[in-house]
Amino acid sequence: MITDAAEYRSTPVPHRTRRRALIAILAIVVLELIAGIWIFLARNPPAPQIDLPGLTVFSPPERLPKFDLVDHHGQPFANDRLRGHWTLAAFGYTSCPDFCPTTLAEMARLFKQPALSPEVAQAARFVFISVDPFRDTTEQLAAYVTYFNPDFLGLTGEPDRLQRLNHELDIPYGYADPETGEPIRDVLHKPVLDAYVVDHYSGLLFIDPQGRLVATLLPPFDLARTLRIY
Repeated sequence: MITDAAEYRSTPVPHRTRRRALIAILAIVVLELIAGIWIFLARNPPAPQIDLPGLTVFSPPERLPKFDLVDHHGQPFANDRLRGHWTLAAFGYTSCPDFCPTTLAEMARLFKQPALSPEVAQAARFVFISVDPFRDTTEQLAAYVTYFNPDFLGLTGEPDRLQRLNHELDIPYGYADPETGEPIRDVLHKPVLDAYVVDHYSGLLFIDPQGRLVATLLPPFDLARTLRIY
């Protein structure tokens, strides 16, 4: 049935519908931005410094510190498993109420983007590194990351190894009381609280096929400026 244009214009759009539409638009913007940066970095090694708020490009790329984690299959995951493909990495935890599920949903859509060049898309991986090893078992991580994409990998490890990796990357994390905001500074032992929250790095890491850190991207994102760099 064709609706009369005047009648259509006079029909109010529900607030929830408008909000979902806005979220969908913002998600597309973020995906285009990340895809654009990814393509630019893949095509321009070593990449020059790009003037974009929130984006840091390392030229030359930086070698990642040695790490020893485990993936959600229970298999060892160290630096050598980053070689041979591009990797996007994010830190978080499966109990995260907002940033982490949003990021994984965006990554799931990103890996389906036709804008990605074939050479990047065919040799790309997304890894989600949990900084909550006390609650995020390999089973929990497996259920979480594969919900978004069966090819995503969840990583975890012993508390001291996670702390060392984050320290060497200069992206510390910590636990806090969700009611008071009081920080719990000891990340090597499980907090007494059952419902603690985790303050963690909210950016993305771009890692090249040699296992080197090429760039990091922090929110908020500026698509208009990104479109001018590639």
